[in-house]
Amino acid sequence: MVTYLNNEYTKKFTLMVLFLLAAANMQISAAEHTILIGPKTIGRGWRDNIVLEARHFQHVKAGDILTVYNDNAKGNAQGAFQNPKDWQAVAPEYAYFNVKGPFRLTFTDEILTKVREHGLGIGGHDYRITQVTITPGEEFVEKIVWRGPSLQMKSDWSVSAAITGQCFKNLKLGDGIRFHASRVEPEAAAKLMDMTYNALDPSTNGIPVGSEGFTFYVEDQAPLLKIQLAGTGQNVALRVGGKGYRLDKIGIVQFIGEVDEDFSDAQHAPKEYILQPGELYRGEKLLPADWSGNLIINAAPFQECTTDDCLIISYTLLNEDCPHKISLRENRGNWDDLGGASEPQWLDLNGQDLVIPFDEISLDRLKTKGFVLTGVGCVVTRIQLITVQ
Repeated sequence: MVTYLNNEYTKKFTLMVLFLLAAANMQISAAEHTILIGPKTIGRGWRDNIVLEARHFQHVKAGDILTVYNDNAKGNAQGAFQNPKDWQAVAPEYAYFNVKGPFRLTFTDEILTKVREHGLGIGGHDYRITQVTITPGEEFVEKIVWRGPSLQMKSDWSVSAAITGQCFKNLKLGDGIRFHASRVEPEAAAKLMDMTYNALDPSTNGIPVGSEGFTFYVEDQAPLLKIQLAGTGQNVALRVGGKGYRLDKIGIVQFIGEVDEDFSDAQHAPKEYILQPGELYRGEKLLPADWSGNLIINAAPFQECTTDDCLIISYTLLNEDCPHKISLRENRGNWDDLGGASEPQWLDLNGQDLVIPFDEISLDRLKTKGFVLTGVGCVVTRIQLITVQ
C-alpha cells in the first residue's frame, strides 16, 4: 500500500513539474522577441532595404505581430513590407505607408507562406530601423468600444464616422485603435481626423486598409492629447473617414505580455559607415543565391563625371554553390543594361575588385538615371568613384 501511494504521489508530482515547466516555456515563448538589432538606415529614394531571414518565421502563426521600432524619421518618411523574391508588397496594404514611430505587420497565412520561404524585406525611405520584434497575437487583448452602425466609405472621401469621447476614456500611450472593416475595395484608404476634420497625425492621412481593416498605434503624445482634449461623453473625439471600405466596429488593443531579453538568435543589421570622399557605398550588401539582392545608386554623384572616371567595386564571395556575377543596369523602367546592350551584360567575379570604366553611353545614363547593381553570390562592401590618372 505504501509503495502504491508513493508511486501515485511521484506521478502527480512529476505531472505538476512538467506542467509548470511547460507554463514557463509558454510564457517565455509568448513574450515580445527581438529578431533584428539595428541600426539600419533606410535612406532617400526607396533605394535601401533589409531582409529579415526566413528562419525567424518558421514558428510564427497567423495573428502574430511584427513591430519595427525606428527613429530619425523625416516628415515624409514611408515604409514598406516586401517579398524579397520579387520585391512586391507582401499584401496590398503594406505596399507603402507613412512612418512616424513604430509600425507593424499582422501576419496572415498568405503572408506567412511567403516569408517562411523568402524572408521579409523592410524598405521605404527617410527613417532608421533600431529594432524589429515578433509578438504572439494573444499577447494583445482587444476591447470593442464602438459597434456601429456600420458605415460605407465612398470613393469621393465624403463620408466619415463621428466617434464620441466615451469610447476612448481608457486609451493610453502605446495602445492601438483597431478599425474592423468589410467590403474592402482595391486601394482602400482611411483618414483619421480630429473633431475639426484635420488629420489626427500626418501618418493618419491615407492609411492603407487591408481585408479586415487597420490598426493605428498611439505611440506619440500629440494625437492622444487631441483625442483627450476633445472631451468625454458624447463629445466627438475622433472622425474616421476614407474610401473603399465599410467601417463595422472599433476596438482598443493593449499589450499585456512581457519583453524577452534574450537576443542570442537575433539577426544583426550590417555595420553602417560614414562615407569617405569618393565613396558611393560602404557596407555589407548581400546579393544572395536566389537573385533577390540589388543596390541602387542615384544620379547625383555623376553630374561632373567624364570618360576619365570609373567605378571600383569591392566585394566578398559567398561560399555557396551558385554563380558569382554582377551586372550594372540603368535605374529606370526595365533596368536595361547600363552600356546600352539589349541584354544584361554579366561580369564574372573572381575575388578581385572590379574596375568599371565609363563611355559616352553609360555616362549619359549615369547622369540622368544613376544605376542599379544586381547579381548573385557575393556581398558588396564598397563602391568608389575615381578619376583615372
